[in-house]
Amino acid sequence: MQQPQMNVPYRRSAIQAMCGGEMQTFLPQEDGIIIAGCFTVEKMNPCAPLEILAGNAPAVAARAVLLSQQPCTIFPVFLKKNSADRRYFFKGYFMFDDLSNQPSVIADAEARSGRENELSYVITLKPV
Repeated sequence: MQQPQMNVPYRRSAIQAMCGGEMQTFLPQEDGIIIAGCFTVEKMNPCAPLEILAGNAPAVAARAVLLSQQPCTIFPVFLKKNSADRRYFFKGYFMFDDLSNQPSVIADAEARSGRENELSYVITLKPV
């Protein structure tokens, strides 16, 4: 795998070419292993990359659970400013830390993001 560079803009096609996995998911996977994180900051994940908010669509929630089952997987994380922006920037390597669907944790995350009744899980990542 080519090593991503800080402060270099990447499009999803370049991230896919570099890391593999699908293009249309926040946690691309290959052969059941999460291989990258691609997150939108504004509204969707205001505390990214340390806190990721998983939406409540079944496929999104399932991907969050899949990550929680891989506590030792290290993967590159890319962030883009908002949904209109096509440029992602590499923020370093991270691994899973915690997954919560506790009502109080979800409520706090919803209050920070404005995503009322949209979240299934709050994912915490830690840098490596």
